Amino acid sequence: MVLSAGGGIAPYKMGIAGTMGNRWNAACLLLLSLKVFGMKEGDPDAPMSLQCYQLVPSNIMNCSWFTQEPPDANTIHVLYYESLKLHPGQTHTVQAPSKQNWVLIERSHLTQGDSYHVWVETKHSMAGTAASTKLHVNLDEIVKPPPPDLESVVLDSFGATVTWKNPLWSESLGHQPLTCALRYKTSTDHSWTYLSEEHVGQEGHDLEDLKPFTLYEVQAQCIPEKGEGFWSEWSSSQTFRTPEAAPLGQVDVWQEVGVSKNGDRSLLLLWKALDPEAARGTILDYEVVFQDHNKNITKMVHLCCSVTLPHTADCAWVSARNSVKKTQSVHLSFEKADLPGPEEVQVLSVEGGLGLNVTWKPSVSPLWVPPEEYVVEWREEIPSNTIREFLDWTRRPGSTSSALLTGSFRPKVPYLVCVYALYAHGTSASDSVRAYFKEEAPSDSPQVIQDRSISSTISLISWKEIPLADRNGHVTHYTLYLKHPILRNITIDATERSYSFLDLKPGTSYQLWMTGSTSAGEGVPSPLHHFHTPDSHWQHILVLLLVLGFLVFVTFSVVLFNYRWVLSFCHKILPPWCWEKIPDPGHSSFALKIDEQRTAPGMDALNQCPAKSPEETDIVEIKEPVPQQTTPPAPVEISGYEKHFMPTQEELQRLS
Repeated sequence: MVLSAGGGIAPYKMGIAGTMGNRWNAACLLLLSLKVFGMKEGDPDAPMSLQCYQLVPSNIMNCSWFTQEPPDANTIHVLYYESLKLHPGQTHTVQAPSKQNWVLIERSHLTQGDSYHVWVETKHSMAGTAASTKLHVNLDEIVKPPPPDLESVVLDSFGATVTWKNPLWSESLGHQPLTCALRYKTSTDHSWTYLSEEHVGQEGHDLEDLKPFTLYEVQAQCIPEKGEGFWSEWSSSQTFRTPEAAPLGQVDVWQEVGVSKNGDRSLLLLWKALDPEAARGTILDYEVVFQDHNKNITKMVHLCCSVTLPHTADCAWVSARNSVKKTQSVHLSFEKADLPGPEEVQVLSVEGGLGLNVTWKPSVSPLWVPPEEYVVEWREEIPSNTIREFLDWTRRPGSTSSALLTGSFRPKVPYLVCVYALYAHGTSASDSVRAYFKEEAPSDSPQVIQDRSISSTISLISWKEIPLADRNGHVTHYTLYLKHPILRNITIDATERSYSFLDLKPGTSYQLWMTGSTSAGEGVPSPLHHFHTPDSHWQHILVLLLVLGFLVFVTFSVVLFNYRWVLSFCHKILPPWCWEKIPDPGHSSFALKIDEQRTAPGMDALNQCPAKSPEETDIVEIKEPVPQQTTPPAPVEISGYEKHFMPTQEELQRLS
């Protein structure tokens, strides 16, 4: 029950501690209605929502009210209380300090068991005086008990028992019995679960249906049993944690396949820690069982959340364990299914920073089979000379074709997204797609700009792409700037790595620089590149050399393919000694036959065996006559034409 400003006792039932705020809201609405329905400008605001309660054990009466006035208003609030039962007509006043809307009346100025009329007057030096409606107060009916003291919470497998005491409130002191209410919540919640006095005992209550291994906070408040008074303030919080229970669900397991230093397959088994609601306790360890090519089973125990397996592993099972039980094992196959993977994977950033939206389509191959589920994997695309530090994944049903990736994505960082189709006997993967959560302009420019002169008016410009770490997004195009003396800019597709200028001036110096652009804007320019086009006279030399080379080639081709005609032509225009074949006496077959006839008898005689021994052989001495000196014949004069047909000295020596 609450004492109303009309002097009666109005029914009152306390819900939560926001009742006072509700009263102020009602007062504001009332004041607004007074403004709307004709309160005159300059009239002082009459106090509203006057209420009084008596604190236990001090028995001091606290009275408060509400007024709407500017902060700098020069007003005085005076509270009047008049005895109605024991001292009729006796009125007392208490003036509130400036800008204060409540006063305390000491117990010595009140008489227990008496009734009072209480009202407030607002005095303004310019606007006059306004008074509130009189409130009828019975000291026995406006008691506000102190908050209870909560004892330690007792836990069991079924719930928690909350008990409390109120040492400052006792029926032996004439106090009415109390009825209490509770509120409780988890440590991560912002709203309370409220239990009214109809469902709560006077000194304790059993909380049921609590979450296992969860930290809770509980408070209590009390009111006189007959409702003639005010709710106490909420007690101090008592915290407790519920016992553990068997974990729920299964471990989320995935794999990271790579190549080791020796060229073998490297296999890293990954899993996510169970969330607190599924763990329902402290996870002590994870049990990993794998099978290799030879069907050998190996069991190991590891902490969260990865383990390197041998490259011979075919599949694995993982389960989590707390002090009560372990989860059901989850199976993962490391084999690659001989089936096509998802196609047309697209990744777009979601507005508002919600994450990345991934879509894909089933393969159009006739070998496509709907998978049991999809795994969408994403990782930071780190250069090959650094260690990959980030990898995450999410699972989607086999009937879906999209996924929203959420997490701590960083701007300007490239991510590789891949969609896997999972089957009982293995997986098939899509092509990886590069994506950005938030793009910015490139922080570097195209690299290694080079020029090559094709002619005096044509130059080929080539470059290398912006380093991946400095792109900060998808490069949409390059911009090439050329200056001499007028500045020109050319937009080039991001897939190109060269560009040809076709209308340059011979013998001219040019300045050139480039930039790359993303959807966020244009990046920083490259350093200036200077190049010079060659003069035009060197072209004539080049043309002349090309013509001469062509003529030589044509002549050689004609001679090669018309050899007989050329030979016949040479016979006609050249003298015979230039092209006729001259007989070689040294190699004449007729001369060789004569030599054989001369040497044959002597050789036959040598080849015959002697009739006598060497000692019996007759030795005949043969004397060669001394040649007589003769006068040399006169030299014969030989013409040049005859000398051409005469044998040489070397040929004569061979014949002799």
